[in-house]
Amino acid sequence: MRRLVGILAVALAIAAVPSFASAQTAAAKTMNAQGTVSAVSPESITVKGKTETLTFTIDKETSVTAKGATHKSLALKADGKSTVLTDFVKNGDTVTVQYHDMGTMKHASRINVTAAGAPK
Repeated sequence: MRRLVGILAVALAIAAVPSFASAQTAAAKTMNAQGTVSAVSPESITVKGKTETLTFTIDKETSVTAKGATHKSLALKADGKSTVLTDFVKNGDTVTVQYHDMGTMKHASRINVTAAGAPK
């Protein structure tokens, strides 16, 4: 009897794994937004698109691609300084943001600066 209960528990666990993995995949759907940066700070970025303005949170997992970013990040690292978003993204830049909707906030996983804004 004990063996039968153990087998049933394992079978139930195996059956539950695909539905659990499917639920996590649906929750982590990657979406894209494009537009012009209207505000940027070390913790967030606000992008004004054609129809709406979105604010994204960023963290150490957020990757940024911008012209000259590799050289700048290496120079900062050589000086013993850490990089922050405002080193690479400025107001007026045109960006594409890949993000995940996490309830009330949107988390930017990748920011690609496609065109630099006009210098001031």
